[in-house]
Amino acid sequence: MNRLFDKSIVLACCIAAAVGLAVDARLVAAFCLGVIATSLAEVAQEERTHRVSEAASYAYIIAAVFVRPLVPFAPLALYDIARRVRREHVWVALGTGVAFVFALVADLRADALTARTLLLTAILSVAATLLSLRTAQLEREQQRMRRIRDGLQERALVLEARNRDLADRQDYEVELATLAERARIAREIHDNVGHQLTRASLQAEALRVVHADEPRVAADFADVKRTVDEALQLVRTSVHALKDNAVDLSVQLERIVEGAHSDGGPQIELEVMAEHAPANVANCFAAVLREALSNTMRHACAQTVTVRCMEHPSFYQLIVSDDGAGGVRASGRGVAEGMGLGSMRERVEALGGTFTAGPRAGSPGWRVFATVPKQQGDEDR
Repeated sequence: MNRLFDKSIVLACCIAAAVGLAVDARLVAAFCLGVIATSLAEVAQEERTHRVSEAASYAYIIAAVFVRPLVPFAPLALYDIARRVRREHVWVALGTGVAFVFALVADLRADALTARTLLLTAILSVAATLLSLRTAQLEREQQRMRRIRDGLQERALVLEARNRDLADRQDYEVELATLAERARIAREIHDNVGHQLTRASLQAEALRVVHADEPRVAADFADVKRTVDEALQLVRTSVHALKDNAVDLSVQLERIVEGAHSDGGPQIELEVMAEHAPANVANCFAAVLREALSNTMRHACAQTVTVRCMEHPSFYQLIVSDDGAGGVRASGRGVAEGMGLGSMRERVEALGGTFTAGPRAGSPGWRVFATVPKQQGDEDR
């Protein structure tokens, strides 16, 4: 847009410099050639077209040395030459400019053009060259600022992504610490308070038996034992609740996936749609995932491993699939069902679930599929 504005001004000045000359076919042709040459420089996009437009500008200046009507519109061509002059072509541009100056002096001596036209053309040529250099410097500065802006935006996006990763990792560490603290509290309650209450219950029962011949005393000890047993049951319920909460399925699976990552290994994509699960289910799925990833690392040439864990209304489901050489691995770990697959199958079936493992149907790779039904109290989760 800046160059179009500049060229509009230069063209208006060229027309003003040509005022007073006889309007004939040669002057009109010079005007048209000047406009065509400067327009070609603006629409040129490819390198080859750039060279053609640059050659047209040089040709126009050289022609103006010999064809007088071309002189008033030469500043348009000089504008484009100054715009695209390269360091290796600077002497060519200077030579062309010097030749044009000598042509103006020769025209002045020969009275080929009016002194007014020649003077205005000379002044306008210098102004057009300086204007072109100023605009070129402005464009270079704008490009530099755009590069800086793009670089800053890219760095901002990278920093934002790092901040998100750090925040996620911090939340992950906090959750792990919280779960570990819950497990410790449950352990302390079970080992200390639970044992003391159990001891108190046994002592109350023993005293009730000792004072069996004293009904009122025996009844009092029976009440004490019943109260202690109720407290013990509440403690056990609290301990189980803490332990169940401590078994966070998503955290366990994320920890296993993070530990399985290695340089040059496959990319592991984890999707967990079951936040909490009973301890036995979580431990079962953790063992299955650990063994499945271990088998993939040892036997597969996979690029991507996909892990999906979902909670359905009546069962939990774990699917581990990869895009490795499933058929080749079948001979190594599949059909004969080695100890790894056998262990996974035993764990799942011990909870009443189903387990299958084998090549993926219709596509390369291997798939491990495990489902465990929910128990009576799990549907309320």
